[in-house]
Amino acid sequence: MLYLMFTQIVSAFGVGITPGNLDFSAQIGGSDTKSLFVINTGTEVSNYKVYVDKDYADLFDISPDNFTLSANENKEVILTLTPQISAIGDFNFMAYVVVSSTSSDFSVGSGIKVPVHAKVSNSGIIITILLILIITGAGVFYRIRKN
Repeated sequence: MLYLMFTQIVSAFGVGITPGNLDFSAQIGGSDTKSLFVINTGTEVSNYKVYVDKDYADLFDISPDNFTLSANENKEVILTLTPQISAIGDFNFMAYVVVSSTSSDFSVGSGIKVPVHAKVSNSGIIITILLILIITGAGVFYRIRKN
């Protein structure tokens, strides 16, 4: 397993992440979950925020998306892709991990961009529809045969 760590330090706070990219695959009606580990590479307690490009924000649940870490501390962030019916295809975008000091907001800080690939298919919904049709059809056939 390959682990990458990217570090960017500004003043006394910094951020590292692993893995260096995220690859999701989900069917409509399903989900896919990945872990992103955020590391405080600085020397001070710092605030962290994790988010994805706004065009894809409705497809993801990020937990926790805001947290504080002490120096050399790390935190597992869970990203869950739950695609909507209109989100079929292959998508490439960014997730962001931004760090700031505890005395400032996130407009002043440093961060890392994490490449994200998400593949969303609709084969799950097709199977569900087929099963409903088969079950419904069997019920109709049974009622006709019974009468």
